Amino acid sequence: MSKYILKRWQTYWKTKSWFSKVTDLLFILLLVGMLIPASRKEISAFMAGLMAGSPKTIESSEQQSLGSQDWTWQLADISGNQVTLEQFKGKTIFLNFWATWCPPCIAEMPDIQELYDGYGDKAVFLLVSDEAPQTIKAFMEKKGYRMPVYQQQSSIPQVFATNSIPTTWVIDQNGKIIIRKTGAAKWNSEAMQKTMQSLWESQQ
Repeated sequence: MSKYILKRWQTYWKTKSWFSKVTDLLFILLLVGMLIPASRKEISAFMAGLMAGSPKTIESSEQQSLGSQDWTWQLADISGNQVTLEQFKGKTIFLNFWATWCPPCIAEMPDIQELYDGYGDKAVFLLVSDEAPQTIKAFMEKKGYRMPVYQQQSSIPQVFATNSIPTTWVIDQNGKIIIRKTGAAKWNSEAMQKTMQSLWESQQ
């Protein structure tokens, strides 16, 4: 058996290119990493980030508008300060449902932070999580994120109903949902920056 394995190894080493050897090694390391609980979440997040693309704007004829009841949705930040969605009427709203245990959520967080750095003073960012405030705060501090995080204080409006996280909505100043994206996305792409800039200019 050992001779057979040695022969197979020698054949592999002679016939495979260096590129193939490197990619095979990376694949093996990836499999080993996925078997280790401590690294599984980070590897899954990395893979989700690789597959993420730039979000697309919904065709204007298919855009849905928020109703009067949707604006009454109540939220509270992790310090306990309560707000309603209505307080942000007339502004661009970036709404994201996420969790600290969710690999695709973790994957897109750096991009959301970069988008917030560029447009946090031009749009409202609402990152909503159902987790305990201390869990959220510890995660944000560990990662160095500064986006505002909220928790729900009333039932989710039907327009924001989803069975998956992350799910993100971008709502324009007129209350129309122009983007709805489920799964990780490249939120700081050039196309998204142009969209946010256009929304900002239309508010002026």
